[in-house]
Amino acid sequence: MHQDPLFPEWNPAPREDEAERLAELRAFDQLGRLAERYRSSPAFGALLDFVIRMRDLSPYNAALLHLQKPGATQVRTAAEWRTLGRRVRADAQPALLLHPGGPLRFVFDVAETEGPPPPEPPPAAADVRAALEALTLRVRALGVEVTGPLFGPEPPGRLRRGEGRFVIQLEEADDAARYATLVYELARFFLGHLGGCEGCDLEDRPPPDAISGRFEAGSVAAIVCGRAGVPTEAGAFVRGYLSSFAEVPELSLDRVLRVAGRLERLGR
Repeated sequence: MHQDPLFPEWNPAPREDEAERLAELRAFDQLGRLAERYRSSPAFGALLDFVIRMRDLSPYNAALLHLQKPGATQVRTAAEWRTLGRRVRADAQPALLLHPGGPLRFVFDVAETEGPPPPEPPPAAADVRAALEALTLRVRALGVEVTGPLFGPEPPGRLRRGEGRFVIQLEEADDAARYATLVYELARFFLGHLGGCEGCDLEDRPPPDAISGRFEAGSVAAIVCGRAGVPTEAGAFVRGYLSSFAEVPELSLDRVLRVAGRLERLGR
């Protein structure tokens, strides 16, 4: 049996299908057959719940984890578990996630470790006012002006094109509702629903129909707001659709996950 020199307490058994599994993960954003796993409404709803719950991971990594270990509840590297006094079992199989500054990261679910009880994950919470201000400031550099009771004069409409810029109007009375609206409208912007823009990396990709566009942007909002503990009408629309129809409308799961991660980073 191979011994891992970095994590001697973990001695993985050889896997004949490891190369195939790695290839599948690396092709996650290229092969539509993986996205097909989540075409059914129950499957997509389960993925959505999982990504929202796994707040310690980026949305994209949470989806990658769901592909491999849909029953996972709390994952860490072997070294991270060791700092908590827990040991990865010898028969554990790692999940492979993307890692900033490196290609892959090996993580293990708490159920594959032994030791004292791990700390409970913190509840969903966000400084909504700070996130509002951060998002507003950072998207201004991309040509998006946010207006409304909190930020200035109110032009008509939600997300719309102005002269060389985009404008988002916020009318809601409280921070949480304004944040939910801003996330939804920025999701439409970053998904390319209103076209590309000069000086930013957006593709012009209008949705095939109104329902598909609303569902795609609503899925982004459901993830970002759900992970922040903020209710959202867009998320409620997505849930209502999932309970009424057997399959989800046309969307890019890859873009939904990437845009959700981008909005989270911009709001920090």
